[in-house]
Amino acid sequence: MRKVLLTTTALVALGGVSAASALDISGSYGFTYTDTSNSGGSADAAGVSGDAFGNDTQIDFTNSITTDAGLTWTALYRINGTPAVEDMGLTVSGDFGTLMAGQTDGIVDGMDNFMLGSFMAESGGPGTAANTALGTATTHLNLRTGAAVLDNAGTGKIGWRSNEMSGFQVGASYEDAGSTAALNADVMSWIVTYDFGVAKVGYASADVDSANDDGADNSMTHYGVGTSFMGATLAAGFGNSKTSATAVAGGAGVSDIDTRDLGISYNVDDNLSLYYVNVRSEENTGVNASDKLESHAYGGYYTIAPGVTANLEWAESDYTDATAGSGNSDARTVTYGFLKVAF
Repeated sequence: MRKVLLTTTALVALGGVSAASALDISGSYGFTYTDTSNSGGSADAAGVSGDAFGNDTQIDFTNSITTDAGLTWTALYRINGTPAVEDMGLTVSGDFGTLMAGQTDGIVDGMDNFMLGSFMAESGGPGTAANTALGTATTHLNLRTGAAVLDNAGTGKIGWRSNEMSGFQVGASYEDAGSTAALNADVMSWIVTYDFGVAKVGYASADVDSANDDGADNSMTHYGVGTSFMGATLAAGFGNSKTSATAVAGGAGVSDIDTRDLGISYNVDDNLSLYYVNVRSEENTGVNASDKLESHAYGGYYTIAPGVTANLEWAESDYTDATAGSGNSDARTVTYGFLKVAF
């Protein structure tokens, strides 16, 4: 990270800025390779090669200012290689904890990673949009690729996180989907965690209003544990997502999905780490009861030099439609890798 632009000292309402601030620019460029193969109901068309080169790029502009009152204000503006704005927001931290506002990852999303195996995987593995594309003509897209409660990074939100107190920490986030008739899917979420040294446990919950305000509200829970010892890191999370029937569907909209989210990583040495991730999601009720989506990812990271990292991952996903005689079952394999330089 480089400080590239000094800004002039300014006064603010909460006591004034203690010193001149500086704009920080950091980021990374990654050259990627992806090879995807589909079978079953979503089999690749004839002549599809499945492989492609790509880019994974982001640039962060940040600025932090500490006032004489002891408050630290930080602003973030992140763009990607599209180019498009990926995240933007601000935080203010002090004795009360941290407040945030903006279109970026929410407070709860930033506190639950330790109990998400899917957080360990890269773009080819479970927990990514790639796997939700399986069987686009079927109804299984509601099955989940991770146990976390919902957080839409590009949607405006506010949140608060406490400082850690005797191992306990709490956080809450409120996300406003928008102001039009079809954008009523506001999200209210909270989390509590406890770190007792040898491991950390947590519980999160979210209520998601129906986008069309038709009664099909969604309630989500996520609990789990994370621990590290002798070079290994373990994460286990268990999620549930319940959707109410719509007011006009006569009960057909009811859904109850359980998701198991497991991961283990191991640092072989200072340069090489390996990981395995397994995510399994199953519908428990309604016309899609017993539908399953399961994914496995195997991969590793290698540090070539400080700031230069390589990744290689192989993942497989399988969707099973429990309906008798259905031809909607699908499978997908993904080989993914990148060579990334951070600056």
